[in-house]
This record gives sequence, structure tokens and C-alpha cells, in this order.
Amino acid sequence: MKKIIGILLLFISIQGLSQGKLDRSKEEINKGRSSGTSTSSSNNNTSSSTRSHVRCDDDKTLGQMIGETIGKIIFYTTYYTTVGDYKTENHLHSRVTKYPYYNNHSGNYEKPDSGLYSKNCFRVDADYQFIYSNKDLAGNHFKLNIRPFQYFYLQAQYHQLSEKNIDHTKSNLYLYNFNLCYDRLRFEKFNLGWKVGMCYISNNVNAGGFSAGLDAEAFVIKPFSIYLSKQWGEIHNVPVNEFEIGTKYYMKRYNIHLGYEHLKMGTPLYDYIFLGAGIHL
Repeated sequence: MKKIIGILLLFISIQGLSQGKLDRSKEEINKGRSSGTSTSSSNNNTSSSTRSHVRCDDDKTLGQMIGETIGKIIFYTTYYTTVGDYKTENHLHSRVTKYPYYNNHSGNYEKPDSGLYSKNCFRVDADYQFIYSNKDLAGNHFKLNIRPFQYFYLQAQYHQLSEKNIDHTKSNLYLYNFNLCYDRLRFEKFNLGWKVGMCYISNNVNAGGFSAGLDAEAFVIKPFSIYLSKQWGEIHNVPVNEFEIGTKYYMKRYNIHLGYEHLKMGTPLYDYIFLGAGIHL
């Protein structure tokens, strides 16, 4: 009997060691869904199927989370701090540039009275970066910003993460982000704004949640800039947070960039360095 127990304990420990960080993140997010489902089901007197409960509870949880977050935003902020006063703040009328440093000094925006061209530019920024933590943990990060004018822009991101486990298996995690972005400050050398949207993880999780964050970029000296991005998100009450800081070197419509990226999905933490390239269309 002791031998059997010992073998079982050894097997469990091996299984635990073979589980990588990506698998732990997915497991914790799925457990968050399970705990939320069980709590909601205990207060639900209907006799629907378990699958229906999961779907309804997931929708209810996401709906409540979005509603509470929107309520907090409205309560703690004002129109002025989030949007600004277009009558008194001239920088809010700054136009989107063709690409950073196209005129040797402007970043993402140029002064409305510059007179260099009369129309706003429709611009698409596409970036790719290879992210590396160690020989067993690496991935790819794709970004797309669509700027129809200076008032707001759309942002999509895709993390493709992979990990080699101790037992020689490979785990993957795909993280998606979709945001509506608004630059509150639009100066020639600096822009700062907020974003709201959702994050989503596939790979046996197949769930999403509300997210919000901040983006900033400073054009310190031609042809360089420093940028920072922070995003907070939740899926089934489990944190899915992202932080990135880096520098870009611009070559007309192209750029190369490098920096540091930090992710938190559940309790596991991920630290990456990255090198990438981008284009402004």
C-alpha cells in the first residue's frame, strides 16, 4: 500500500513539474470560470442543463463586469479629463501625420496650423516583434493601428506564445486584444491616450473579458521615439495584464524597435525582450 501511495505521489509531482507556465495560466482562467459557474448555479433555481448554465453565467459575468467598469469610469472621471475641451485646447485639433518624422520634427501628430497639407491622413500602422524570454519560452507579437483621423483609432493585437515543457511537449497560448483608442494629448513631440476594449484567449480557454489601458509615445530626437503601453484585463475574474516599453528608430515609412514586455495571466508572470519592425501605410 505504501508503495502504491509513493508511486501516485511521484506521478503527481512529475505531472506538476511537467506543466509549464502557459498551461498554468490557462488552467487558472478555466478554474475562474468553474468557480464563477458554481457560485451562480447555487443561486439559480432553474433546471437547465450544465452547459446552458455555463453559457448564461459567462454572459452574465461579462455583462456585469462591463457594466460595473463603465459605471466606475463615468463616476470617477469627467468629460474634460477623458475627452478634453475642443474650444480651448488647440492640440486636440492636431492632425495625424503621414508617418512619424515625415517633416523632420513631428511625431504621430502635427499642429493644425502647420499649413504643410490641408487634409487629415488615413494611416495604418503595422508592427511585428519577436519576443524572447528563454530557450523554452518565446513567441510573436503582431500589432495593427488603424487611424482614420485624429479623433480616435482602432487597435488590434495578437500574442502567439509557445513553451517547451520538461516532458518535451509543447504548449501554446494565443492572446487577442481589440481596442478603441483615444489620444487625450496630441502634441507634435508627445501623445498620451486611453483605450477600452476586450481581451480574448483561445487554446482550450475560448473566453474573453473587458480590458482598458494607456498608451504614450515621446519623440525625443529624430529619428527615435520612446513608447509605453499598459493594459489591464480580466477573464473570469482572473487578471490578464500587459506592459510594454520600447524605443523605435524611424526610416521614413519604416521602423525597427526593441524593448521589454511583461505579461501577467493568472499568477504566472512572463518577462520578454523583443526586437521587431513596422511599416506606416
